[in-house]
Amino acid sequence: MLEKSILRICKQTVKSNILRKYSTKYSIKLDEQVSHAIENNTYKPRKHPGIFKSNNISVPDNIVTSIHNVFQDYPLKAVCEDSKALVNFLYHRHPPAEDREIKEKQKEIENIIINKHAEGKEYDRNEKKNILSKYEPNIRNLLKTQLPQWSSINYTTYTALQYLVSRAAPEYAVLVRIFQELDERYPNFNPRTFFDFGSGVGTGTWAAKLLWEKSLYEYFCVDISSCMNDLADILLKNGYANKPSTVRGLFHRQFLPASNTQYDIVLSAYSLLELPSSNNRFETVLNLWNKTRKFLIIVEQGNSSGFRVTNEARDFILNLPDEKNTAHVFMPCPHDKPCPRFLNDNTPCNFEVSYRTLPLLGSSEYHRERYSYVVLQKSPRNENDVSWPRIVRPTLVKSKHTICRLCTSKGTLEEVIFTASKHGKTSYHCARASKWGDLLPITIEPKS
Repeated sequence: MLEKSILRICKQTVKSNILRKYSTKYSIKLDEQVSHAIENNTYKPRKHPGIFKSNNISVPDNIVTSIHNVFQDYPLKAVCEDSKALVNFLYHRHPPAEDREIKEKQKEIENIIINKHAEGKEYDRNEKKNILSKYEPNIRNLLKTQLPQWSSINYTTYTALQYLVSRAAPEYAVLVRIFQELDERYPNFNPRTFFDFGSGVGTGTWAAKLLWEKSLYEYFCVDISSCMNDLADILLKNGYANKPSTVRGLFHRQFLPASNTQYDIVLSAYSLLELPSSNNRFETVLNLWNKTRKFLIIVEQGNSSGFRVTNEARDFILNLPDEKNTAHVFMPCPHDKPCPRFLNDNTPCNFEVSYRTLPLLGSSEYHRERYSYVVLQKSPRNENDVSWPRIVRPTLVKSKHTICRLCTSKGTLEEVIFTASKHGKTSYHCARASKWGDLLPITIEPKS
């Protein structure tokens, strides 16, 4: 019993020392307006303005009805089963290897072959060339296995249906979550025009219509697959080609228009990895930025590949030399500096949303989807804008403390352990109520 008591006291001492170490690392100050509102019972800490709730998002009932009508002519069960391979392929997709990467890897393989073949001898250039010519098939095979392989997808009618049943629900939920926060954080925003690059089955249109149906009068959708465009069009006609569309001002095209007509919202969702090189991605992103009047929104899957191309596009726009096209990150970053997640570790900066699967083969289920995104606003950052830190990992709620991993306005990642004794009850309860992806209404200053 004595040994157990000593062990318990030691654990408590170590735990308190750890808490003391981290909790005194920063000076935490709750936003004055938020503090005043909570003190006057305007709202509770669990409903502070940094929280954005969007639970269990479902595809609209009229779209679900359209999907059922479309599948009167197709084998639904077979399509659902075959879609699993497509989902797996999309999730594990890498950006295509660049010429520089290929040359570096080839040089590395060639050096290994020469060193193994030489056994201490010195070869001149011609001798090395003769040796490598014998191993040319091996070098090609090694390049294929050691570099990410990329291939385009030909979206036929059947492939488009596979994409619909497997990806429509999670992608729609992600876009609704992003659009909802944009709508809340930018009050009185009434976009008139919407441009969707890589529009697919139309999830961007569904989400934009949900938020801004009263103000939008033009939806311009571009997808290189005519089968995708046809399916997206039919889904907005109750599942029948001869019915009128339920969306006014809807246009579908296969290619980006040459004109620089600008749109209030420009969206590229799950499309950049469809492009065959970084140069193609940069050209496309610049084209989309030139078409942007207010917001450019880029969304990809929340894995390493999706985060990489999202961050690549973010940095590209922020570093454009044209002063007329001054940009800043509206969401999710509270800063325009290089992404600290990309610089400091090998995990993606991503977020999570809960959604309901399509009720096609029985009842729907609740799943979660991870995504990486950036919303770029075409204007300089206002010095008076709220720059609260963003919670970039799940909040760890313990018995008497709460751990928040934050991305701050200084472009750093910080881990703050909140306790009521050190930071005050109001700040502590705000932290406990906040979730992954929320903003925390505080300012963080390192103590001297």
